[in-house]
Amino acid sequence: MVGNAVIDDFHDYIGTFEYWWVNGLISDSTYKKLGIACGFYSSEHPPENCVEALELATLEQGNIDPYSIYTPVCNDIAAIKRRLGGRYPWLSRAYDPCTERYSTLYFNRPEVQKALHANVTGIPYSWAGCNDVIVENWGDSPLSMLSIYQELIEGGIRIWVFSGDTDSVVPVTASRYSIRALNLSTIINWYAWYDNDEVGGWSQVYEGLTLVTVRGAGHEVPLHKPRQGFILFKTFLEDKNMPLPIDRSLSGPTDKSLNKNIRLARPIRKITMPSSTQGFTY
Repeated sequence: MVGNAVIDDFHDYIGTFEYWWVNGLISDSTYKKLGIACGFYSSEHPPENCVEALELATLEQGNIDPYSIYTPVCNDIAAIKRRLGGRYPWLSRAYDPCTERYSTLYFNRPEVQKALHANVTGIPYSWAGCNDVIVENWGDSPLSMLSIYQELIEGGIRIWVFSGDTDSVVPVTASRYSIRALNLSTIINWYAWYDNDEVGGWSQVYEGLTLVTVRGAGHEVPLHKPRQGFILFKTFLEDKNMPLPIDRSLSGPTDKSLNKNIRLARPIRKITMPSSTQGFTY
């Protein structure tokens, strides 16, 4: 099971830029520039003209959370509201955009690091959730994982790819373009899955791979939609397809359709992976 999967740089770029444009985050001209400057290069170390186009896109998007484009960003106002949670209890029930800030403060506390046996060498800088040094210098990243997916599918490994549909960093459109490049046969066409009688997202079942989207979730599905995230993981572990509505009058594939096709999905099998990647091609 892979969440908001980075699968193939070429198709991911196409899907990401399209998502930005369709959701009104960038201008027509920037959308065109991105397609010309970035289309055939690695996302890890893009050329200068691609970097310039990406910076322009970031400027046009403004101060939003790219991992969840419709939720508030963490700022002083958000922090104040969190502190008022005791006085106004309903505030604590909402999504808190400052969770990353809290974890950074917490894991840099000396007593916490001591309890975790962390930072025993006394590094001279603070812990951070995302290390820019690694992000900017890591170069051991293939341009595509499509061949790996093909190897795993041919080996009988059951694969689910899920995606929160408000994530603009690795958006659902990127995953769909990459999966389409695998040229897999469709077992069950695109349909809405339900949490009781409310649409929780959408799904399509391919031969060897299932794609699931979670409606209203960002990059971290369980953070933004914990109930729907639980349903997703539970359904995967039960070797089923995503659930239909309780009210059968709602549109979607019939139970008979799902039951007929569910056994076509490959079962979970325990395998011993080789110690090397011989046979895998990038």
